[in-house]
Amino acid sequence: MTTLASLIADLKASLLDSASSFIAEDFERHVQAALKDYSRRRPLEMVDELTLQSGLALYDCPADLTVVLGCDWGRDAKLTLDPWDDRWPGTLPSIRVMRRGGERVLRLTPAPSARQIGLLGSACPYRYGAAHLVTENDSTLQEQDAPLVVLRAQAEVMRELAMKNSTQPYQVRDGISATPKNGTPSYLHTVLMDEFERRLTL
Repeated sequence: MTTLASLIADLKASLLDSASSFIAEDFERHVQAALKDYSRRRPLEMVDELTLQSGLALYDCPADLTVVLGCDWGRDAKLTLDPWDDRWPGTLPSIRVMRRGGERVLRLTPAPSARQIGLLGSACPYRYGAAHLVTENDSTLQEQDAPLVVLRAQAEVMRELAMKNSTQPYQVRDGISATPKNGTPSYLHTVLMDEFERRLTL
């Protein structure tokens, strides 16, 4: 099982001499930032169910929901029936996350009708994305995805190194003695992010 400690250990080992620029707490911050970005691109897929009521548009939102991935309520009927069929459900609602005061709610547009609930039932399963959780005792991250999170954490390290170095004066020189561009943290950050993006699409 991938743990927070194993991700931090892999990150530190991959940084070689650059690891000496940071303290222990920094590595956890880098890994958490990587997990947050990874979760945004590849969220943990969850399933929940709404109990629909006729004319009601607003429903409770799960606390861990980050994005609505889809709702399959009535989709089979739309695919298999013709619009002139008596069992045709009509326009099905889409789900959006909105705010009501200080809380998030799910808004169904349009609100389900009594006829639709009679045809399709009141149980409305839907899929949503949540952030991955990695601790010492639990992990939602697949083993094969751990290197991708470490790669994103490496990019985060290079970004911070570039910011640290931005306060140090330096002179840009031309010619053979100039510092190579590919040795700078900002350049490495760009390369690592490009590789992260590429591997996300594989």
